[in-house]
Amino acid sequence: MKATILQNKLLLQFILFSVVSGMGMGVAQMALTLYAVKLGATASQIGLIGGVQGVGLLLTVLPIGFLVDYVGPRKVFLFGTVISALIYLLFPFARSSSSLIIAVAVLSLFTAFRFIPMTSVFLEFVRKVGSGKAGWQRGSHSFGLVFLGPLFGASLSKYWGFEITFYVVSGLIFLLIFGITAIFPERAHSESVPLGERLSHFKEFFKDRNLIEASVAEALALATFSCFNAFIVVIAIRIFHFTAPTASLFVSIEGLIFIVTLFTLGRVLEKLGEHRFYFISIAIVVTGLSLLSCFWHSVFLLAGTILIGIGLGMFNLVNVTRVAHANAEKGKTAALFSLFTMLGIVIGPVIGGLAGDFLGTWSVFLVFIPIYLAFGVILHGRKEHSPQFIEP
Repeated sequence: MKATILQNKLLLQFILFSVVSGMGMGVAQMALTLYAVKLGATASQIGLIGGVQGVGLLLTVLPIGFLVDYVGPRKVFLFGTVISALIYLLFPFARSSSSLIIAVAVLSLFTAFRFIPMTSVFLEFVRKVGSGKAGWQRGSHSFGLVFLGPLFGASLSKYWGFEITFYVVSGLIFLLIFGITAIFPERAHSESVPLGERLSHFKEFFKDRNLIEASVAEALALATFSCFNAFIVVIAIRIFHFTAPTASLFVSIEGLIFIVTLFTLGRVLEKLGEHRFYFISIAIVVTGLSLLSCFWHSVFLLAGTILIGIGLGMFNLVNVTRVAHANAEKGKTAALFSLFTMLGIVIGPVIGGLAGDFLGTWSVFLVFIPIYLAFGVILHGRKEHSPQFIEP
């Protein structure tokens, strides 16, 4: 009974911590997009602004994962929090699209200091309480990232200006310092293991086909997700002439649907099995991407937004469930899983931006459809040889 109370208390702390963290990122992401539009950024530049946010994560995610093992997640997170908050104070001085891209690139080098400790600690929590709550941290983080953050960010940018908005982002990040002692253990879990042995064990992770496939699938989902967040507001403003606050509602709607899916469809996944759930999610995402590419009426934009939220939520549930059941240490699993997801964040907006520049704005989302279909073919082709899939 006492253990259950402590677990529920820790889960609540995770949720509150994740909401504040996600809200700070959501406000920043919306402000960056609107600021880029104000600076006259092209489609490819907007794509780079969205994609470069993951460049630093892609380069640092593995080293930070090992650093967490050596000095503990608390110290790593504290360092990343302070540095990131200070960098956001400098964003108002970016007066061109190029300088904004550079500023975001510098910030991205320190994002992993916050992201990896949080992921590794939560995966350790999931290992103890079971995978039933595996989507709760992502759901609460997404609630701040794609629902509260965009609404708050659009309003702040409109009524208070971008300078105040970036100062607010810095303040939200600083708030996380007050929750560090409750969330993060002070010391690393296994400091006595030599670095050479850690590297040797880590190589074995790349032989885990179940883990790798789930990570690649999550990379595809994050590529779609980040491309959506980078371009949906731009399309709503430039094609359908919505105001900035109204355009931000598409991000919020997609985020809300995504969150509800994470919290409610876990039992459906258990009933249908991972393989069927994968195919249903792919079908929903492909339909959503097709509707987002129809510029005849804004109703198609709304319908596509809703379907993207449902499909990507289902896709994430399968991927996280497979990773949670992987027979591997959660700390290293977090690093590897994050490596692929950050790759998706990097390439998603870039792919969409290049497609928009060379093929037209209509192709920004359409370009992802063949990738999902190819993944579906791979899943279908190896089902009979895949005991890793959990079926009902």
